[in-house]
Amino acid sequence: MESETLTPQPALSPQQKKFMGSKGSRLIIYKNLTVGASSWIYWLAFEAYNLLVSNLGSIIGLTLRAILTPLFFKSCGKGVVFGKGITLRIPGKITLGSGTIIDDQSVIDVREEGPLPSSIDIGSMVLIGRGTIVSARGGQIKIGSGVNISSYCRIATRSTLEINESVLIAAYVYIGGGNHSFDDSSRPIIEQNMSTPKGVKIGKNAWIGAHATIMDGVTIGENAVIGAHALVREDVPANAIVGGVPAKLIKMRSTT
Repeated sequence: MESETLTPQPALSPQQKKFMGSKGSRLIIYKNLTVGASSWIYWLAFEAYNLLVSNLGSIIGLTLRAILTPLFFKSCGKGVVFGKGITLRIPGKITLGSGTIIDDQSVIDVREEGPLPSSIDIGSMVLIGRGTIVSARGGQIKIGSGVNISSYCRIATRSTLEINESVLIAAYVYIGGGNHSFDDSSRPIIEQNMSTPKGVKIGKNAWIGAHATIMDGVTIGENAVIGAHALVREDVPANAIVGGVPAKLIKMRSTT
């Protein structure tokens, strides 16, 4: 009888090992992922909300979400509109200002990882477009009032990420994130730790064009314009217009 051939174990990232390799209770892992250290009663209520209300269509669903969803947040202002199918993770560490709109299928994601206490603070009159992901994984995100984030963007940090008031962000923009270390060529890159994040700061009234990528460690000044598809790896001064891969100064906006 031929001996069985064992399938080699693939290389995994530290995060994959945390969730896939854990021998702890799957229920506890799931609870910690969805509501963190909150009580089991809070978790059961949140599960019922996700099952019965989160994806409910029509004006009935919209009305029930307006009434029930704020109960799960750290704080929530008046008149917030919650679209259908929104994914919330650890909403007890998320703050929302009044009049904010979160469109369908968006993800507002807090993960308790890393040295910093994780949180997301979203100001008043903010628009978060359909399918956009805002993710603080061991980091802190602050989005100022009046910010307009279009559809299918990804805004993430393992450090600090600050978007000041009235910033305009077009569709499919990627901001923040982090970089994998790859110095050790004897190990798969996926197994190596992430490099130390530096954070991102975007000044008020800036405009980020569609498909632009803003790398970790970048500061963008007030009133700056980032061209579509630009790759921003270095700081951008106030009132500058930049574009290209990597992004370079095109010209300065007139301040008169």
